[in-house]
Amino acid sequence: MGFKQQILLTLATATCALAVSPVGSGSWTSVDPEFDVQECAGGTVSGSTFKLPESPNGSTSGSGCSNGHLRAERRYKNDYSSGVHQFGGQFKITSMGGNKVDLKQTFNGDDGPWFMMAVKDSGDLYNVEGGDTIASGVATVGQTVTINTVHDADSSSFDVYVNGNKTYSTSSVGGSYYDKFGAYTTDSGSGPITVEWTDISFWTQ
Repeated sequence: MGFKQQILLTLATATCALAVSPVGSGSWTSVDPEFDVQECAGGTVSGSTFKLPESPNGSTSGSGCSNGHLRAERRYKNDYSSGVHQFGGQFKITSMGGNKVDLKQTFNGDDGPWFMMAVKDSGDLYNVEGGDTIASGVATVGQTVTINTVHDADSSSFDVYVNGNKTYSTSSVGGSYYDKFGAYTTDSGSGPITVEWTDISFWTQ
């Protein structure tokens, strides 16, 4: 490898190592909420790695899983009902033999799952609630993907940024919200999958 190639490789590695930054306008204040780990039906969490086994949706194996879905998630204790809140993080699917697995939730504590960003075996990201495509073909095995969600609970706006570009917007309803991420099978989904989530950040305005 030549000297120029070494420099380029070093710069690329350094860029990948940078923490996720906030997107959107305005001044953001970093927050660091605590979280609970949720595992059931054979799903496991080990540090930043979230793994679901090869098991059909509806399995009742494991414990603590009232609906039978495979689950390996973090539930953050950042409940809010007003203000502007942003989540940022990077994920990389290291193996996937399943389909339609939820990776990131903005959960409405009053009504249940509200925004659920899931991945298809094609690498497409989509919103489970309604089926709208968020980004096509970006989440294939081995690819690092940066996700930011910006939720203005006062104006009910909700934007999703994929790799720094706003690709999806919707409107929220009232109530209290919090963030979850990891791996969770949808009603029509199945494992297995192993996904790593890194550079997790939260901000408010």
